[in-house]
Amino acid sequence: MLKIAVIGLGRQALDDHIPAILESEKFDLVAVCDINPTTLKAVSEKFKIKGFTSVDDLIGTTKCDTAIVVVPHNQYVPIITKLANAGINIIKEKPFATTIEEACSIHKAVNNKVFLGVTLQRRFNPIYQTFLRMQQRIGKIYSIEGKYTLNIAELDEGWRASRAQAGGGALVDMGYHLIDLLIWYFGTPQTVTARITRGNREGQQYDVEDTVNMLFDFYLPKSYDEKTIGNFLISRVYPKKQEILTVYGTKGILELQRGQICRYDIGGKETEKLVHQDEWPSALIEQLDHFGEAINAGTRWNLDIFKQHLPQVAVIEAAYESDRQSTSCHPEVYFKKALDAL
Repeated sequence: MLKIAVIGLGRQALDDHIPAILESEKFDLVAVCDINPTTLKAVSEKFKIKGFTSVDDLIGTTKCDTAIVVVPHNQYVPIITKLANAGINIIKEKPFATTIEEACSIHKAVNNKVFLGVTLQRRFNPIYQTFLRMQQRIGKIYSIEGKYTLNIAELDEGWRASRAQAGGGALVDMGYHLIDLLIWYFGTPQTVTARITRGNREGQQYDVEDTVNMLFDFYLPKSYDEKTIGNFLISRVYPKKQEILTVYGTKGILELQRGQICRYDIGGKETEKLVHQDEWPSALIEQLDHFGEAINAGTRWNLDIFKQHLPQVAVIEAAYESDRQSTSCHPEVYFKKALDAL
């Protein structure tokens, strides 16, 4: 079994990653690390493992093969660099990066040294995997609509309220999931047009966006009339919590939500439905085991893996730039920018 440490003991680590480690047959939890001594003491005593307030102390005194890193976004590069230099494999909470510059820094830190995995558990969830098979039944896709909205009361609390720490708001956090699904299912869009707003919680101070509207399209230069168009709504201030992706084709419709996927004919009649009623622990464990298999196989981060994760960052960078310039932007430009910077 691979000896693993968890760096950062926020909700994501405590609710998702540590339970997955405990159920996995490929990893053995040996240490935790967090700057909060109270949380650290409680977790280390609960699982009877070592606890550290410093990544340097963890690396210097504990033998581990892998570390799961779940920290504020501005802390990832220095921690990843230290782990890679120590030969410790890394599992990083999404996003891969918040900017092209950060993506290049991470690539340079780990390239050909260790394995790096980015957590995207929807790719291991049976409902989201089923979409790829059902997609073949709805003909030519002409429209894609996505909504991911939450109603978060206190947007000015914690590191996610700060652009300096988080690198962005709803788009880079919640939106990353929708963008990853878009790229997984359909590839990278040719153009992105985004409009962003912030400050929609009265009396609260935060400098990251809380609501994003994003348009995108896929087309061939010689077949402009046959392009696929789409839009995403991403918000932390909508009254209704929803996560839904609806795809319209010439022969039917697919509607994907957390826990279910439905196929409809062109008249809107339901023809097929798959429901998964439990939460997602199996997806988290399968994702972790997938990373464990890659580590045991000797896989190391390289340029090809970098290119697999870069489109999501390129779309995000294009969306932010689109809002700044009030125009449409091309993700491919930012993808190429990253490769040129290496």
